[in-house]
Amino acid sequence: MSLTPEDQSKERLQKILARAGYGSRRACEELIVEGRVTINDQTVSVLGVRADPLRDTITVDGERLHLPQSAYWILHKREGLAFTDAEGDEAFKDLIPGETGRLFSVGRLDRGSRGLMVITNDGRVANVLTHPRYKVPKVYRIIVEYSIGTDSIKNIERALYYAFNGGKFEPLRVTERSASISEVWLTVYAGLPASLRDIFYKYGHPLKTITRERIGVIELSDLPMGSVRKLRGDETRVLLSYVEDAEAGTSDYENEPVNPGRFTRDNEASGFKRKKVGPRTTSSGGQKRTVARVQANKRPGQRRDSEQPRGDRPPRRERPQGDGRPRRDRPPVGDRPPRGDRPRGDRPPRGDRPQGDRPPRGDRPRADRPPRGDRPQRGDRPPRGDRPQRGDRPQRGDRPRGDRPPRGDKPQRSAPGTRPPRGPRARGPGGARKPGRQRD
Repeated sequence: MSLTPEDQSKERLQKILARAGYGSRRACEELIVEGRVTINDQTVSVLGVRADPLRDTITVDGERLHLPQSAYWILHKREGLAFTDAEGDEAFKDLIPGETGRLFSVGRLDRGSRGLMVITNDGRVANVLTHPRYKVPKVYRIIVEYSIGTDSIKNIERALYYAFNGGKFEPLRVTERSASISEVWLTVYAGLPASLRDIFYKYGHPLKTITRERIGVIELSDLPMGSVRKLRGDETRVLLSYVEDAEAGTSDYENEPVNPGRFTRDNEASGFKRKKVGPRTTSSGGQKRTVARVQANKRPGQRRDSEQPRGDRPPRRERPQGDGRPRRDRPPVGDRPPRGDRPRGDRPPRGDRPQGDRPPRGDRPRADRPPRGDRPQRGDRPPRGDRPQRGDRPQRGDRPRGDRPPRGDKPQRSAPGTRPPRGPRARGPGGARKPGRQRD
C-alpha cells in the first residue's frame, strides 16, 4: 500500500507515544488497543494509524500529548555498568534529570567495556547511528598483553571475520607495541561480537581494556570517566547533518573494509560464537500479539472486538448446513427410551441362542485316541503307580555306588599338558552319547 505525500510526513501513532515517554512501542500499542488514545477528539483503537504531532491534537487518557524538544548527550561509561532494556531507563533518568521523554542509547557496551555512549530522546537519530546499513563507524581502542605480531594479527582478523558473520570491519591497526602490552585499534560498522575477548585470548594476547573512542562524528575526547554532558549547538548541527547524509545514502565507509576473499575456511578460526543476523520479528506479528493480549485481559463483562455485530450475516445457528438439505429428524434425547428397554427386534436372548449341531464338550468323540490309562509306556519304565514311594527309597548315603571308588580315593588331576587323552566311556542303558562340538 503506497502512502500519499501527506501521509509520508506522518508517523505511526505508537512511535509518537513512545517518543513522548509513554513507554516502549509495545506498551504504547496496548494503550491504543484499549481505546485510551484520541486524535482530534476521535478515539483510536486500531493499530497502524498515522498522525502528525505538530498538526494533530493527540491525547492519552484525556491529557494532551507534548513532545519534548530533541536533545543529545554523551556519556563516558565506566567499567562495571550495564544499560540493559530493563535497567537502562531508570539509569538514564538518574544521569539526566528533567522532563526529557523516553531516552535511547547508541551502543550499550557490556560490563567489562568503557567509553563513549550517545544518549538522546530522538529515536530517528539513535536508529541511524546504530543500524549497520547506514555505515556509521564505531572506533575502539583495545589494550592487549604482550607484543602482538603480524601472524597474530592475521589470525585474529580471520577469526573476527567469522565471528562478525558478515559484518563489516576495517583491518586492525597496531599503534603501540612493547614486550608487556600492545595497543590495537578496531573500526567496525556493526556491534562487537560477544566472542571478541575469546579471540584475542585464543591467539595468546589476553585483552586488558576496551574503550570506544568515537561514533560517527562524535568523539569522546577528554570527557572524564563517569561524566555526562549535553552536546553544544554547533555539535548538534554537525550531528544532524551527518545523520541526514547517512539517511540519504551519500556516506560511505571511511576506509576499505576487510576483504573476505583473502580468508580460507579454518575450523579453528570459525569455531567462535557468531553474531546473530537477520530481520527481526515483523511489526504486524507484534501488533497481532498485542491485540490478542489486550483482548484476553479484558473483564468478563466487556465485549471483545471479535463479538462486534457483523452486518447482515445471520447468526451461526440459522446458517444453512452443507448444501442446504434438511438434517435427519432425530428424537430429542429426553424422549428416547433407556438403553435397557429398547426393542432388539427378533434377536433371541443370549442364553437361548442355538449352539448348532455341536455336541456338548463332554460327549464329543475323541476319534481313535486310546484312554489315558491304556497308553503304551515309554520304554521299560514301570507305570507311575508301581514306582516305589519316596519314603521307601533308601537314603542317598546308603545307595550302592557300584565299583565307583570313594571321593577321597579318586586319583588327583595331573598338571595341565600331562593329562593322558580321554578314552571311550562305558555308556548306560540310554545308548551312546551324541557327538558334541570338537574342541580345538
